[in-house]
Amino acid sequence: MNESLEKVASARLDKWREDGLWRSPSVFASGQVPESSLRTDAGKMAKDAVLFSSSNYLGLAEHPEIKSAVKDSVDHYGAGSGGSRLTTGTSELHVAVEAAAARLTGYSDSVFFATGYQANLSTLQALASPELTIISDARNHASIIDGCRLAKASGASLVVTAHRDTRAVEDALANRTTKYALVVTDGLFSMDGVLAPLPELSRLARDYGAWLMVDDAHSFGTVGDRGLGLPEYFGVQPDIQLITASKALGAEGGIVATSKPVAQLLRQQARSFVFSTSPTPGTSAAVLAALKLIESDPSLVNQLQGNIAYWHNTRGTTPQQGPIIPVHVGDEAAAMDASAALLDHGFIVPAIRWPTVARGAAILRVTLMATHTRAQIDALCAELDQLGL
Repeated sequence: MNESLEKVASARLDKWREDGLWRSPSVFASGQVPESSLRTDAGKMAKDAVLFSSSNYLGLAEHPEIKSAVKDSVDHYGAGSGGSRLTTGTSELHVAVEAAAARLTGYSDSVFFATGYQANLSTLQALASPELTIISDARNHASIIDGCRLAKASGASLVVTAHRDTRAVEDALANRTTKYALVVTDGLFSMDGVLAPLPELSRLARDYGAWLMVDDAHSFGTVGDRGLGLPEYFGVQPDIQLITASKALGAEGGIVATSKPVAQLLRQQARSFVFSTSPTPGTSAAVLAALKLIESDPSLVNQLQGNIAYWHNTRGTTPQQGPIIPVHVGDEAAAMDASAALLDHGFIVPAIRWPTVARGAAILRVTLMATHTRAQIDALCAELDQLGL
């Protein structure tokens, strides 16, 4: 007789706990602001703590202009979008988001998805064919990994190369047996905080007649003089630049900036675009307002980049682009203990461990926001010094 679903699930969960992989999400009783509040497991209010783990890099999630735009959109359009984009779910807000993103990034078109995960997944799925080889960095985001799996199921070939290894990318391009090739990479890698070698990848794509796709989730709004991501920073435009609205834009959704023919292909054949309910009016209005703010107010990006430079100067570390700063610990238990000690002293900094990073390579993952004060940064740096980190 088959075991019950509940029994199988419980057994798998027990094994998950035994392997030290159990994770419990923090429950916030405030917005994603520097001085945040967490609820304890018992549901009681915990003491306030300084949040150094949010992707709300520019503080736009609580920006008054964006909150006002959301309120106005709900008053005018209601709470829900009412359908998928190709039926009744496209409003003038969706069209405006796509136009603003294309204008800002310098592409001829863009496509607005409900999430960044869907955008990566469905873009790779839509481009897949037996004539395509996808070359993917080993540390790409899970949404790219899953998109590659879908593409492979559709007949595409897949080569996973070592992290930022351009020689391996060139070997894969030179030895491919398919007519087409697509190189796909994160822009700013979300765990080690380093940038993809975009100029070299662009050169290789050009030399070998391949296409290039960059997931700029963590670098749009944070990297480049105007915060327009790796293409602006390096002066290189890939075939596809993906923007995630849930990071620096402070909202939700994914935008694929690309050429008009590719955008139209996605609108017709990207399954999550065709079959998912479209982003709500409130979400769409927030994304549109955030894009306009980045375009019109460079002080937002300047303030974040100033905090990043201040952090590295204070810590005496090598300056780098982007707001993601890994503090290397190594041992998983030690990382968890350090994270707990920081919370006891009023700082929210998560420990990241296997399977997100390699075994024995656990980190504390610090993320900076434009809204952090220098005093808050000084205080966290002092606590890390006390912990020997």
